[in-house]
Order: sequence, then C-alpha cells, then structure tokens
Amino acid sequence: MINSFSLFTKHVKPIRLLKFIVLSLFVSPLLWQCISPPDFLGGDLVTAGDLYNVRIDTNFRLSAYTLPYDTVSTMAFKEAALGETFDMVFGRTRASFLTQLNLGKLKHSYGDSVQIDSVFLYLKLKEQLGNQPIKIGIYELSDSLAHDSTYNALALVDNFYHPVPIGSRSVNPYNGDESILKIAISKSWVDSTLINVDSVTMSDNKYFTKHLYGIYVKTEEEFSSPAKGMYYFDYYAEQSKLVVYYRNKDQDTASMSFTYLMNNACVRYNHYQHDFSMVSNIFNDTINPQESNFYLKGLNGSRGIIMLEDIRNWLDSMPVAIHKAELRIEREDNPSLPSDSIVERLFMYRMVGNKYYALTDFNTNSEVFGGKYIKSKNYYSFNITFYIQEILTGGNPDKVLYIEPYYTHTRANSVVLRSGSHERRMKLILTYTKL
Repeated sequence: MINSFSLFTKHVKPIRLLKFIVLSLFVSPLLWQCISPPDFLGGDLVTAGDLYNVRIDTNFRLSAYTLPYDTVSTMAFKEAALGETFDMVFGRTRASFLTQLNLGKLKHSYGDSVQIDSVFLYLKLKEQLGNQPIKIGIYELSDSLAHDSTYNALALVDNFYHPVPIGSRSVNPYNGDESILKIAISKSWVDSTLINVDSVTMSDNKYFTKHLYGIYVKTEEEFSSPAKGMYYFDYYAEQSKLVVYYRNKDQDTASMSFTYLMNNACVRYNHYQHDFSMVSNIFNDTINPQESNFYLKGLNGSRGIIMLEDIRNWLDSMPVAIHKAELRIEREDNPSLPSDSIVERLFMYRMVGNKYYALTDFNTNSEVFGGKYIKSKNYYSFNITFYIQEILTGGNPDKVLYIEPYYTHTRANSVVLRSGSHERRMKLILTYTKL
C-alpha cells in the first residue's frame, strides 16, 4: 500500500512542507472550537442539528429608576460605621452608632476612696474610605435600647441622647497608622455614673443596662467641601471596649482597671443620615419617563428598581428553552464622583410586600449569579436565567427587580449606572432555542 503522506511529501519542497505542518497545527484547534458545544446552560443537551436554531435576542425594553429607602434595620451589626462622605452627585452621608455596654465582670466593686486615673473608649479599625479628618463625640443615651424592639437606621435620634458629650477626639489626620482608636472619656462623668453603683445593679447586665442605657458615637462637624472620611470598626474585636483605670486612695497600689464590653449581647444599631438637598434630584418615580442614569448609594442611601417591560410578551413565543439570560449594566463615568468610590459588587433581589427575596439564580450559585464589577469592560453582569424561565413558565409573575450595593448596610460606596434610556443602555441578552 502506498503511504499517502509519503506521496504528498515527494512532490512538496521541504520548506513548503514545514509551513503546511505549522499551519495545520494552528488551524486545527480553531476548527475544533467552531464545532464545540455552545457555552451556555443546557448547551450540552442541544443536538448538532439544533445548533443552527440557537438564537440571541437583545430587543427588550428595560426601565430603571432611583428609589430612596424609608425603613432599614442595622441591628446586631458586626462593624460600626462612623464618619462622612460628601460629593456633588450623592450629597452628604453621615454614619454613627448607638450601643449598650455590658459589664466585663459581674459583681465588681471599685472599693472605697476611688481615684480615677483615666478612662478610654477603644475602637478597633477594620477598614476606611478616604482619610479626611473627623471629630468624634461620645454621648450618654437618654433612653433604653430594648432587645424586643426594631430600630430604623434612618430615623432621627436627636432626642435619644443627652446633649453634653462625655468624651471627644479630633482625628487629624487619620491615615491608617493607628489601628486602635483611643478616645478619652470624662473622669467626672465616670465618677458620677459608674463608680458608686449599688451591688444589685452590678450583679447582672439586665440591671446595669437600666442604669446606663448606653452610648452614642457620632461625628461632630460636617465637611465644608467634597471629601471622604468614613471608618468601619470591628465591633467584636477584643480591643473594642471602654476601660476605667483607677486606684484606691487609702491603698498604696498600682493602677487597676475595669472593662465595659461591647459584644453580641449588647443591643446596638448603626445610624445613617443622607442629605441630597444640595445636589440635583436623583430620585424619580416609575410613572414619568426614566432618566438616562440611575444612582446607587451605600449605607442605604439609594437603590435602583429595574422593570422588564415586555418580557411577558415572550409568552407568545413559548415553548422555548432559555439557555442563558444575562442582564448587563454599564457604569457611568461621572467626573463629580471620586474614582475610589466604586462599588465592587451589586446585589439584585425581588420584593413581595416588605420582604426581600433572593433570586433562584443567586441561591443556586452565587458566583455564577455574578454582580461583580468587570473593570476591563466597565459593566456589571448578572446571570438571571432561572428568574426569566420562572416568569415565562408562570412560576413567578413578578417582572420587577431591585438592585443595590452588595454591602449597602455597612459600606458608603456609590455608583452611577446607565439605564434603559441611555445611548449605551442596559441590556437583557437572551440566548434560547425555539422548541
């Protein structure tokens, strides 16, 4: 039998043969990719003959609007937020927190003739946004915090604390070198409030928290120009506490200490104030035409609502197999918004009444669900395949989605997004096969 390759090489010059072999090795993988199964959900179930029937549709009408929050719970937080952000897109946001203090040890007694050396509130820094100097004030609460109550993080707290501070500190500048923030507390306040306490009050925290309701930690001064100085403290850290250093006058002893704890048993909540009055109105309703952008602000400042206007018209096309449904939202480069305010990840969900519900896609696989910022392409991408399939099969009649920063309860970052009316509009990209 004549070897066909030998016959071929006999009539081809060696140089040309070498070029042919190299070209074949390069082209073969490309040809294989052309006939590989499609890269989408259910692609391996599509027969070779049906590959030509796989279609992509992006002609969906989408609307997006900016909405404020009204009631938000930040109780039992792990991180205390403190500081301010101010820019010409979202205006001013300020964060503070209220918390109980628990006894570090039950039945403690300071003894007689107590001399207070010093008192400090310690806060363990975890993260920060910007490094603008801030002034911090500590106040005693004038009303109790109850375990069985729910506190709105956006409601006013003006009448919830005594107006005279019991401690303060100017942090100027705060550049991250100091990992433990140390704030001096008034010795006279400690002497009148914490020292001469009866034994019953010191025997149990349920009695002590009726004696001392807690403290309010807030910033004292507003920024006069755009800046960021938002700090996040690890509430559970061993270093986060209030410590009294003291000695007894009638004893020749070294200074002793007693600790008041901030821990999971303490009722607490972060408090947020948002002032959008000095910037253009970013909020709009779902009746008037949508703007070209919509706005998301952390610390529960603002969120977005996305309406899939005509998705249910697809019921006329049923039955279809949805292989992938991608919602792609581009980020708007707004020069008035600092670049380091970017939101690294967004979260999308449904609402029924006042209850939040994660999408099936998120519950199935949160990583595949997406929502992370893709810097190289300047957009966020969500895989909402199951959600769209549920709408089309009648399992979920809702066609309204809510979107917000993933860590909106604990981070102040913000982002401007392009809506359905932008020239580079948000898109729903549907890959499907007609059955």
